[in-house]
Formats: sequence, structure tokens, C-alpha cells
Amino acid sequence: LDEVHRAQELFLPLKATIDAQTETGVVWMTGSQRFRLMKNASESLVGRVVEFELMPFSIYEAAGFGLEQKPYIPTEKPFSPLTKLDKKATIKKMWQGLWPGAQRCEDADDWALFYRSIVQTYLERDIRAELNIEKLSAFQLFLKGLALRSGQELRIGVLAQMSGVSEPTIKRWLSVAESSGIIYCLKPFYNNINKQWVKSPKVYFTDIGLLCYLCGLHTPEDLEKYQDIGAIFETFVVSEIVKSWVHNGKEAQLFFMRNSQTKEEIDLLIHANNMYHPVEIKWSDNPTSSMLKNFSMLNDCHLPIGTGSVICMTDKVRWLDDNVIAHNIWEI
Repeated sequence: LDEVHRAQELFLPLKATIDAQTETGVVWMTGSQRFRLMKNASESLVGRVVEFELMPFSIYEAAGFGLEQKPYIPTEKPFSPLTKLDKKATIKKMWQGLWPGAQRCEDADDWALFYRSIVQTYLERDIRAELNIEKLSAFQLFLKGLALRSGQELRIGVLAQMSGVSEPTIKRWLSVAESSGIIYCLKPFYNNINKQWVKSPKVYFTDIGLLCYLCGLHTPEDLEKYQDIGAIFETFVVSEIVKSWVHNGKEAQLFFMRNSQTKEEIDLLIHANNMYHPVEIKWSDNPTSSMLKNFSMLNDCHLPIGTGSVICMTDKVRWLDDNVIAHNIWEI
């Protein structure tokens, strides 16, 4: 049943249908308005529903290798069936985005029309209606401000100032943006051993094409010249790693670590198989061991540390030390 949130009267009959079955997976429900769908499902189908999140295509799915993608964990021998793209081609792929409809855009005009429709019909109409937003201009400023801060620590006060609304309003808007799958909030890792850890999350858009559109990057050339392309690339990598877990039906335990005083940061910390795997993300084709300096932050945490990685644009896999490997984004 597609767009089932539009037919609330179906939920009680569905409950009877499901209860009459002896096997699971008989009924599949989909909907583009996740918050409304899950509200209705959780109220009427308690204990009978399992939720699977569908994000935009991963780079594996877009290339036709979706079934071969595994949850990303740094390994000694990264392997991928994907074609390794150079920087220019990677910029174009990031700019294009990975919504299914974006794959059919033939030029920048088609691309702009597609993402304008996403913003107008989904973000401005559906989310605005859900939040009962009266000042559309304030919500548009919120979306733009959020896009400009993708890959950065969440600052409620800054977003409130940019949007001209109160901080409680920003928190409510953020909650819906996250629950609808537009953004992903990366949690900070901290413990009581060191009280200097940042405790605010970092925000990432789940689709780079939408991010580029909201940032006013309307051509691949605009993105190539963008002064903060490193943040765009970091968003691209984090979103792809999240998809690798989510689209396998698994819950990702992902964090970042940042010292509030020294500003040292580990871009990503993956907790898997009882180990913590540090990841550095660099828009560079020449990874060096100096990129690992912040990994030493883990030494004071007494954590079991697994293989780490530097995800970048290198043309070949290389070891940067005994336990950290550098590889290309197209080898995640």
C-alpha cells in the first residue's frame, strides 16, 4: 500500500488483516510523509509494525549494485564494484544528487526544476503543513541556514538568528526535518573521563543535490569553485556511510568526537563488533600520516580501537600507519 498515510481509515482494517495472518511481512506500507505515517501506524498497529527507512539512493544503488553493499566498517582490504571517479566526475555526481528523479535530469535546468519541486511540494507544503508554519519566508531561511551549516556543529541560536524565529521553534523544525529524513544528526561521543568533549550534534543533509540547490550551487562548476567544498564532501561521505547501514536494515552506531578547548576533532567514530573505528574525511588525493593526529584523542578514553581509515580521493589504497588505511570514496 503506497502513500498509506493518506487513507487513515485503512489502519483498523489492516490491524484485523494482520492479526489473522500466521506469517510476517504480508502487508507492506510506504509513505513519503514519515512522521504522519508512523504516527498513524504506531497508534493503530502497536506491536505489529517494523519500520525500515528509505533514504535517497546510495552510490551503490545508483550504479545498480545495491545488493552488494555492506555496512561500512574500515577494513584492511576495501573492495567495491563501483567505478572509481576522478575529482571532476565526483563533483558532478555530488552536485547531481541521488534522489531517483535526479538521475533523469539531463542538464542544469532540469536539475533546478527537479529540486525546486522537491522544496516547494515536499519541504514547503508537507512539512510546513505539519508544523503549521505561517511565515514561509522564515522557514525558507531556516532551510538555507541549515544547508550552509551542513557538516558543522548544531547551533540553535545561530539558526534562530538567521531565520528570525525563536529557539524553541528551531528545535521543533529540526525535529521534523530529521524525522522526515532530510537531515541526519551525528551524535557526539563523550564520557565522564574528559569533560572537554563537545556535546552538541553535527548536522548533515542526506542528499548532496538538495544541499547544493539550497546553497545556490546550480552547476557542477559552482560546486567546484565553492570555498567550503570540503564540508560538502564530508556530508557526501557521512551520508553514504549512513545509507550503507540503514539500507541493510541495521542501526548505525556513529559518532564524532571534538575537544571544545583545543578544537581537535575526529570526523567519524564507528562502533561495530565491540570496537571503535576512527575515520577522517578529506577532499584530498594525497593522504598523509599527519591527517591522523587527532586519532590520539582516543588514547585517553580507554576504548577498544579497531582499524581506522582516511576516506579521500586517493587513486590507490595505502597504509598511513599500522592500523589506519587510506582509500577512495568510491571504495567504501
